[in-house]
Amino acid sequence: MNNLYLVRHGHTLWSDTGGIAGRTDIALSDQGTQAVKRLADSVLPQAAFTRWYCSPLQRTQATSLLLRESLQQRSTSPLPTQILDERLVELDFGDWEGLTWPQVHEEHGDLLHAWGEDWINRSPPGGETFQQQIDRCSAWLGECLAHDSPPDGSAMVVTHGGSIRALLCVCLGWPLKRAMQFEVDPASLCWLNRRSADDAWVVRKLNSPYA
Repeated sequence: MNNLYLVRHGHTLWSDTGGIAGRTDIALSDQGTQAVKRLADSVLPQAAFTRWYCSPLQRTQATSLLLRESLQQRSTSPLPTQILDERLVELDFGDWEGLTWPQVHEEHGDLLHAWGEDWINRSPPGGETFQQQIDRCSAWLGECLAHDSPPDGSAMVVTHGGSIRALLCVCLGWPLKRAMQFEVDPASLCWLNRRSADDAWVVRKLNSPYA
């Protein structure tokens, strides 16, 4: 696999209220749908996708469907079959799912402080650590590359902000603390290309709202 196109789902019904939606299955909002359509209209129509992966949550599946509909209208060949993979889901925030961050601060202040000091290795109550998200995203990527056909192909991956942060750290060998040093907006694209000279991944686009 020489190209990874990582797309974050669009704005959701909880985005404006600030509700924490890690594993919670929240739908796209109208705003999110429109933003994904704009992204779809510009998302590298020249790229011949050989693999297509998606997180199984409805906000990512809806985003994926909009992308596929747009790309198929401009392509003379069928797109690859979509593969849903649980390893691409967002971080599990456990007991904090559905709360806003101000509510978490008020109701779980001590736990929030402890988590904030080491979010890589500590989890929200009942949730998972970022290291666990790294591990499952890394396992997905390793399997993807091991079964890569053709070896110079391009994969579309429709997923979540946390999973994109994790995959960037895995591919680029970044320290995990760097995962929070860049933005991954809703309905944005990150494009990673594997350099032929040394097989190293390089960033071609990061947090781009258009191709």
